[in-house]
Amino acid sequence: MASMEVPGKTASNVIHNCDLCAEGDENIPAETYCQVCNEYLCTTCATSHQRSRLTRKHKLVDKEAMPRKRSEKDQEYVNEYCKDHPRELVKYYCPTHGDLLCGDCIVTNNHTCKMEVIANVSKGYGNSTEFKQHEQKLKTITEKISKTKHEIDFKAVSIDDSKKHSVKQVRTFQAELINAINKMSDEITTDIESKAQATHAILSNLKTTSKTGEIEVHSVTNVIENCKGNDVLLFIATHRTKEIATNVSNKIDEVDDALESVPQYKFIENAETKTLFKKSSGIGHYKQALQSGAHTDKHGK
Repeated sequence: MASMEVPGKTASNVIHNCDLCAEGDENIPAETYCQVCNEYLCTTCATSHQRSRLTRKHKLVDKEAMPRKRSEKDQEYVNEYCKDHPRELVKYYCPTHGDLLCGDCIVTNNHTCKMEVIANVSKGYGNSTEFKQHEQKLKTITEKISKTKHEIDFKAVSIDDSKKHSVKQVRTFQAELINAINKMSDEITTDIESKAQATHAILSNLKTTSKTGEIEVHSVTNVIENCKGNDVLLFIATHRTKEIATNVSNKIDEVDDALESVPQYKFIENAETKTLFKKSSGIGHYKQALQSGAHTDKHGK
């Protein structure tokens, strides 16, 4: 709102421009002042002010009696503009609906409720029950926000702690699984080695028997070869070595039978263990835990 003081002039000679015209970017000297609306008015606006049904009873003072400046408290009031009519100041209060209105609101919406002038109804409002209740409510909300922020910070720390603890649990469980797998692997490996050793012992015995039979047959064959050319000696040697040849043949048959019975082994993977790592469950889950403690119930239930 435009106003201007001229150096050397008295308070009554301070030049003020019309507040309503100033809103339209016009600098028209004010000739009157409305004590209710706390506005400086030019002659034209003052005439309209006195003709309006809502403001015709407002007390206007002439140029000589108008105040030099508005008080700080009044200044705060006149700077509040209507949310529906941005160029109009809020001046009235509807106690029925709790609305803050300007003159345009009343005319446009045909309000029939009894209006109160904010400048009048707000006197001593700082000591009113309504204001104190509102102030206490703001204090309560502030405390609630502070508590909520504390809850958020607490939960953030809790989540980080849970993350660290859970990662540690995973690593520990991983080590346990590896140790368990290593132990089972060692046991299976030991069993494999033991069975292989036992099988080699069987094969070694069979091989020894075969070698012994081979030596005996070779010896008999040499005797027979040496007797060739002498039928008497050949006859005698043949009859002497028949039993030996039969025994060797029987032993080799036993070796063949035993060889077929020598066990063969192979590693069979544990189907459950193999499936475990293919399942979506893997080695575990990171699931939402049941909350506990004072920080889980904001209402104290």
